[in-house]
Amino acid sequence: MLLGASVLVAASGLAFGQTVSFTGSVPQTYSVLDTSNLAPAYVDSTFTAAIGQNTLTEATKVIRLRSNDVYALSAQVGSLSNIGTEVATAAGKTAAAIQIGDIGFGISALDATGGSVVKTGTTRTDTIVSIVATGPNFNYTTPTSLAGRVTFPATLYNISTAPTQLLSGDRISASGDDSSTDNFLAVSLKFGYLPQYFTIESAFSFVVTLTIAHT
Repeated sequence: MLLGASVLVAASGLAFGQTVSFTGSVPQTYSVLDTSNLAPAYVDSTFTAAIGQNTLTEATKVIRLRSNDVYALSAQVGSLSNIGTEVATAAGKTAAAIQIGDIGFGISALDATGGSVVKTGTTRTDTIVSIVATGPNFNYTTPTSLAGRVTFPATLYNISTAPTQLLSGDRISASGDDSSTDNFLAVSLKFGYLPQYFTIESAFSFVVTLTIAHT
């Protein structure tokens, strides 16, 4: 009996094959960050300029897009304060307040030079929404002033009713995470404003919300 007990104890100490199983998935992943790889929270006072003679005021904000799948970037303006919701003001004899249609908006540049940006050969194709005949055209170009007024290819009015697509393309990032410095598409968002004889307003403001998702 003692011998049998010692055999049982020895047997209980034998090694058994044990496994630890891991399961997971790789989801579609997208991000929109600023040039410091933080959530964009730009506050800009560029448009506080006074009345000017054909002096166009512009502001550029650069965002970084990352994705592991095809993407579409959309924007919508909201949180309006002391600015109208209509198209650009027209020439006339009636005083008019500034409108969101008086603020030009679009994309002025794309930078895909990072070493971990997915390319076809040495280039990539990202498409800016451009409806040339009827608009909007989100390819921002600096307009020419005519009689102290400007016409923009697209304005904030064009993104006022719902999230509106600005840009789309193939997968952006080949590797890395949101802190990597070489795996993003840098997108320059540009805003334009020509100070005119609008109805007096001590301050106006607006917020543009950006969304990136699968096309």
